[in-house]
Amino acid sequence: MIRRHEEQIMNRFDSIYANGMAVFTRDELLLWYGLTKITKTIYADLCARWERTLEDYLGEDVANNLIKKNEEEILVIVKGDHFMMIRESLCSKLSEF
Repeated sequence: MIRRHEEQIMNRFDSIYANGMAVFTRDELLLWYGLTKITKTIYADLCARWERTLEDYLGEDVANNLIKKNEEEILVIVKGDHFMMIRESLCSKLSEF
């Protein structure tokens, strides 16, 4: 992965942490990961990046406890070629969106 793509992904995760959501497009993900289709590998990497983002902001111990309790997850909503990632802990109801 090219460094600028990694920075773009991490900027989106900063947005998820701060604002509660970010949108990724299918084409962006494929470009960034150098793939031709969305795979489990992409989802696994995005989950790992979310965990690292939490560790950066909350500290490793706090982040690990929240992750174990499923209290700090991201929800992925797919609509066509767009992937909306929402920080679950910042939404009391999905109907707010």
